Amino acid sequence: MDADLLETLYRKYYSAACAYCTALCGDVHLAQDIASDAFVKAYLSLPDEVPSFRYWLLRVCKNLWIDYLRAHKSEAPEAPLQFLTDGATPETWYIQNERNRCLANAIAALSPIDRELVTLHYFSGVPLQEAAKLLGKSYPAVRQRMVRLRQTLKQKMEEQGYGL
Repeated sequence: MDADLLETLYRKYYSAACAYCTALCGDVHLAQDIASDAFVKAYLSLPDEVPSFRYWLLRVCKNLWIDYLRAHKSEAPEAPLQFLTDGATPETWYIQNERNRCLANAIAALSPIDRELVTLHYFSGVPLQEAAKLLGKSYPAVRQRMVRLRQTLKQKMEEQGYGL
């Protein structure tokens, strides 16, 4: 793989990989390290022809996370996801920040597999069929699980005064 292609792929997929890794480990800095390591691994071992680089990259990210857990013999730290907003005024920024904080807390309260599914689909842009393969589940099961997750998140947001 040449360096220009790696740079193009890095620019295109780094934020998705970081979002996915953050959902796995709950630590933004560790997630960035894992995502970066995944790209290094891609540079060193990716074959010339890969049908879906994003799928392969996210699979490498998950494997690196599992390797990290084995090496450190610890559980994933529980921390809410962090979101960035770009509101035009301080008031807009504050309202959006509070809404994002509420959503992040609702997502963080989900089980690890549900948190991973939501992050894969909404923050990393992975289609549900591809997410099902990554999670080792059937597509109908993942689709049904996502319907329930949307309802759960909507209910939690409404309880806090925010509608989705």
